[in-house]
Amino acid sequence: MVRSKRNQWKKWLVGLAAGSIIGGGWLAARGELVTEVIDGDSFKISNKQTIRLASLDAPAKNLCFGAEATKALTEKIMNKRVVLNDLRTDRYGRIIAQVYINGIHINNFMIKNGFAESTRQAGEETANIKIANDYAREKKAGIFSPDCFQETPPDPECAIKGNLNDRAVNEKYYFTPNCRHYTKVIVKKSFGDDWFCTEAEARKAGFTAAPNCN
Repeated sequence: MVRSKRNQWKKWLVGLAAGSIIGGGWLAARGELVTEVIDGDSFKISNKQTIRLASLDAPAKNLCFGAEATKALTEKIMNKRVVLNDLRTDRYGRIIAQVYINGIHINNFMIKNGFAESTRQAGEETANIKIANDYAREKKAGIFSPDCFQETPPDPECAIKGNLNDRAVNEKYYFTPNCRHYTKVIVKKSFGDDWFCTEAEARKAGFTAAPNCN
């Protein structure tokens, strides 16, 4: 019973948020006007509501390929009307959506061209999102290029891998070459990972030794 009420409450919140940005009828058909692009995966519409592209993460502007991602999204949607589908809300009060413009699936476009990485299920778009991500990774596009996506250090003298845990907030580990899973760790410079020359340097940057390192 408690779970049922919680689910109903969640659906009500999503419906309320969706209703606040989509008036229905002719307005919904026209889409929502984009007035500001924040970065490669979020933007604002005319009522100042923030919309985040669902099923992906794009790098912050100051990280590898972040500026390019922001520019790409800006060129695609700025001052244009977009259609929002599969609406949800996140803990920050943002609307999470699959975004379309003139029949183009923007989420898919950003992933396929290496401006973002897929992160989760995308409803009816799940299969297409996976294909797009696999394509970008195979082509080493954008965030998957050697500049951003690295398994071996550019400088052999600086081989310590600083890695952010994708599944936990603010969990940052570093891996020295003698760590058990060192070779499996990928440095994603687009998402805050980095290389360090010494353990002291890694600790200063806020990373701690990975649990499987002795």
